[in-house]
Amino acid sequence: MNKKRFSSLSGALLLLTTLVLPSCSETTASSSDEIVLNVYNSADYIKEDSDEINDESDKGLVHQFEDYCEETYHQKVHINYSTFDTNETMLSELKTGKADYDLINCSDYVVQKMINEDMIIPFDDDSTPNYDKYVSPFVNEKIDSISVNGEQGIVGKYARGYMWGTLGILYNDSFKGLEKRGITSEEMEEDMTSWDSLWDPKYKNLLSIKDSVRDTYAVGIFETYRDDFTLEGKSYKGFATLKKEYEDGTISEAEYNQEITTIFNFCDDDTLNVVGAKLRELRDNAFGFEVDSGKVDMIKGDKFAINVAWSGDAAYAMDQADEYNASGTIDGEKVDTENKDLVDLRYALPETGANIWFDAWVMPKGANKLWASRFVDFLSTPKYAAENMEYIGYTPVIAGDEILELVQSWYDARYDEEKEEMDYSSITPEDEGFADEYYTKDISYFFKGTLDELDDSAAHFILPLDSRNKQFDTQYPDESLLPHLTIMADFGSQNASMLLMWESVKNTSLPTWAYYFILGILVLILVLFLLLQVSRHAVKKRRKDRKQAREEARKLKIQQLKKQEQQKKAA
Repeated sequence: MNKKRFSSLSGALLLLTTLVLPSCSETTASSSDEIVLNVYNSADYIKEDSDEINDESDKGLVHQFEDYCEETYHQKVHINYSTFDTNETMLSELKTGKADYDLINCSDYVVQKMINEDMIIPFDDDSTPNYDKYVSPFVNEKIDSISVNGEQGIVGKYARGYMWGTLGILYNDSFKGLEKRGITSEEMEEDMTSWDSLWDPKYKNLLSIKDSVRDTYAVGIFETYRDDFTLEGKSYKGFATLKKEYEDGTISEAEYNQEITTIFNFCDDDTLNVVGAKLRELRDNAFGFEVDSGKVDMIKGDKFAINVAWSGDAAYAMDQADEYNASGTIDGEKVDTENKDLVDLRYALPETGANIWFDAWVMPKGANKLWASRFVDFLSTPKYAAENMEYIGYTPVIAGDEILELVQSWYDARYDEEKEEMDYSSITPEDEGFADEYYTKDISYFFKGTLDELDDSAAHFILPLDSRNKQFDTQYPDESLLPHLTIMADFGSQNASMLLMWESVKNTSLPTWAYYFILGILVLILVLFLLLQVSRHAVKKRRKDRKQAREEARKLKIQQLKKQEQQKKAA
C-alpha cells in the first residue's frame, strides 16, 4: 500500500494556502493520486456506518471525512482504519516495526511515554483550527498541566485530545444483598463519596475492582494518602492536610491540585510497598477482578453492587440498565429475567479525589502531518464531535453549540421535544417545592469561550432529583469536584517495580490450614506412590524369579533329553 508523503516544507506551504487562501488550496491540493492515511484507534471508539445508508448522516465519520476531502480539497483520500485492543499492544507493534501509521489514538500516559521515547512528532501551529477553537478550556488546561521531564505544556504540542472522563465508583443502591446487611440506599450514597468505603467489611464480596494496574493503583493511592484529601488528620508532610489548607485559603486551587497530583503520582519503592499492602486488603474484601465484564454484571444486578469504573462505561451501563429494566434486554438481546429485580445504577466521584483521564491523537515519526492534522480537525468540529458522542457514548473534549444542544436534548428537564427547543419558563428554582423534585447544575466551566450562538446560561441545567449521580453527572462532574481531579503520569523507570507489586496483589494467598491440607495431600500421594513402586518392584522380582526358574527347568530338560539320546546310541 503506497502512502503519499510530503516534505515538511511543502506540507507547511500547502497548509498555509489551505488556511489563508481556501480557493487556491483547492487547486494546489488537487491530485489524481489517492492519498492513503493509516489511522489506528481503540476498538468501538468512533462512529461507524449505519446498516442502511440513506444520507450523509448515516455514514461513519471515516467515510464522511473521505467525502469532505473530495468536496473541499478535490482530493481523493482513503482512510485505512484499524483498531487495537490495548495501548500496550499498540506500543509493542510500533516498537517492533510491525506497524506504520499516520495517526494513533492513545491514553494520556502513553502520550507521555511516546514523547519521552521520541516516538511522535508535534502538530504544526494552527494546523487544527477547529480543535484550537472548540476544545474545552477546562480539559485543555488539564492537558497543559501534565509535566514531561519537568516541563509543562509540552503534551499539548504533541497531542490533540479526543475523549475524556474520570475513574469513579459505579454502584447499585437497589441491590438485593444490601437489605440483608442492613445497608440503606441513603447510607450507600453517603459511603460512595469516599474510596475508604471499598475497604469496609460491610461491603465484603459486594464489589469488583479493575484488573488494571494503573486504575487500581490510583484507588490504592487515594486510600493510602487519604488524610491529605480530607479536612482532618495530618498530611504526609506532618502538617495540616492539603484539603484543609485549600479550604482555609492558605493555598490556591492551582497549588492544591498540583500538590495532590504530586501525591497521586508517588511510585517510589516505599510507596509501592504500602499501596501494595492496601490493595491486597482491598482484594480480600472484593468479589474479584474484572476488565469489561463488570459493567454487564452491574447491568444485570445479580453478582455485586459496586464496581470501580470508567465514566464512559458507567454511562453505558446506566443506559443498558434502563433498557434491561424496561424490556429485559441488554444491547437488544434477551437475557434471563427470572426473579429479575430493578437495577438502579449510579456513579460517584469520591470527594477525597479521583483520576481524570483523556485519550488523544498523536502522529508517529514519518506521518503525513498535513492529512493527519486535517482528519483530527474534522473530528474536532462540534457537529461531528456530537455525532461521535451520540454514537459511542463517551464525552469528547470538544465543546461548542452542537455539543451543548445535544446535552440539552438528553438531560435538561426544560427541553420541549415537540418544539425541539428549550422552554425556560416552565420550571424555575423559585417554584414551590422545587428542591423536592429538582436540582440545578452548571457546566459552563466546560463550554466557556467555545459557544457561537448560545451563551453560558444555556449550560445551566435543571434536572429531576432522581437523576442525580446518573448519566449527566457521570459525563460532566460538578464544578466543586474539579480541584480534586488528578491526571496519572507514566511510571517511567518504575514500571517494572509496579508490575511486580501488581503480581503480588493478583496472587491470592490461602489460609494457613489450606497449606497444611495441601501438604498432607501431597505427603499421602507420595506415600501411595512409594507403596506402588514397592509393589511393582515385588511383582517384577517374582516375575524374574519365575522366568529364571523356567529357564533352569528348560535347561535341565534339555540335558536330560541329550543324556537319553546318548544312552540310546550306546545301546
